[in-house]
Formats: sequence, structure tokens, C-alpha cells
Amino acid sequence: MVKSILLISLVSGALLLTINKAHAAEESFKGTAEATSVIVTGNTNTETVGASTKNTWNLTDADLAVVFGNYLSTKSAGTVTGKSWTAGLRYERVLSTDFSAFIQQMSESDPYNGVYTQRDSTDIGGKYSIIKTDTLTWIAELGYRYSSTYVEPTAKTGDVGSANYARLYSEINNKFTTTTSGKLWAEYLLNTKTSDQSLWNAEASFTAVMSAMFSLKTAYLVKHNESAISPLKKDTTTWATSLIAAY
Repeated sequence: MVKSILLISLVSGALLLTINKAHAAEESFKGTAEATSVIVTGNTNTETVGASTKNTWNLTDADLAVVFGNYLSTKSAGTVTGKSWTAGLRYERVLSTDFSAFIQQMSESDPYNGVYTQRDSTDIGGKYSIIKTDTLTWIAELGYRYSSTYVEPTAKTGDVGSANYARLYSEINNKFTTTTSGKLWAEYLLNTKTSDQSLWNAEASFTAVMSAMFSLKTAYLVKHNESAISPLKKDTTTWATSLIAAY
């Protein structure tokens, strides 16, 4: 199954690259695809598989588009116990050497973090490059998010519907050597109406390059949802090791 996911991701990336070159040779394109697998056997057999992708097009010197998504599925004793996914599109306009503006549309489903079937979010804001060197980059984003949340009819308890957030995001990338690098990002979403229903997410990762195309990444992700209905846990964590293909 993991081989199939990786093959599909690689083929999709190759097709996108071919189409991109065929239609606009002057455009710059880059993408990554990740495949993750965790299998546990014993009294209970558990299997978790995941895939993600991120593709960036430099439409002009000042305009870029990003398509991204991820998928995670867990099976226990042959039964699917949870699925989460994210799909999004982002447009960014470079306004100066260090500053750009962006708008983003994203849909997600995450049964591990709160009770909802799907959440659609629209972001608008600005991105600023704090540090930009050959080995270290540090960026920050400040903006506004509008989210609409949908739940199954049987799960309609607590606050559901729309929400407005003030969004703060920061990301640091550090290249330790020619083959190893680390990344740390954090996102805080302040609910403008009910501050005690705010959200935050953070991830630390380490990547080792194995070849010109493949890398190995291990990452630890934490999601915090203040609006999770008691007695649900407000924090969920994911520790995953992934094979990355860059194209």
C-alpha cells in the first residue's frame, strides 16, 4: 500500500512537471511528495499510512501559486478507526524583497482533534522574511482567517458553525550541513469572539538527504484545540517518519 501511495505521488509529480514545462518553459516549478507508514503488531494489529504533497509554481517574478494536501488513515484489526486529510490552494504576491501578501483556501477533516466532519477556511494576510541567508531562513505571517465547521448530525453538541481568527505563523529553517536540515514552525489562531476557543499548532522536523531526489524526514506535530468538547482531549500529537521525493 505504501509503495502504491509513493508511486502515485511520484507519477503525479512527474506529470505536473512535464505539463508545466510543456506549457510554459519560463515558469519555475518545484514539488515534494511524502509517504509515511507505521505498522504495529501484537495483541492488536494497527496500521497507519499517510501521504502528502506540496507543489509551487512561480507564475511570474512576483506571483506564485501553491497546491498542497495530506492524508492519514489508521486501521486497527482491519477496521478503519480514523482518517484525516487537508487540501488547499494558496496565491502569493511578492511586494518587495522581504514582504509579500497572500490569500489561501483550505479544507480539512481531523477526527483526532475535535469533533467535526469538515472545516473550510479562508486566509488573507502578509508574509515577512526576518532572516534570509544560505543556511538560515526565518519568516513570519500575520493575517485573518474565516472558518466554517461542519459536523455529523449525531455529533451536534457545543459550538459549531463559523468563526473568525487572528492568525500568527512563524517558520524557521536551518541547514546544518549539505545533507541535513531542521525546521520548526508554529501557528496560533486567536478566536476573535471567544478567546478560550483558540487553536494552535506546532511541528519540529529533521531531514536527511539520501540522494538528489530522495530524503528521509522525522517530524513531531502537536495540535491544540481549545474548543474540543469535554471530556475530549484538547491536544493531539503525531510522530512520523516519511520518505520524501523532490521533483
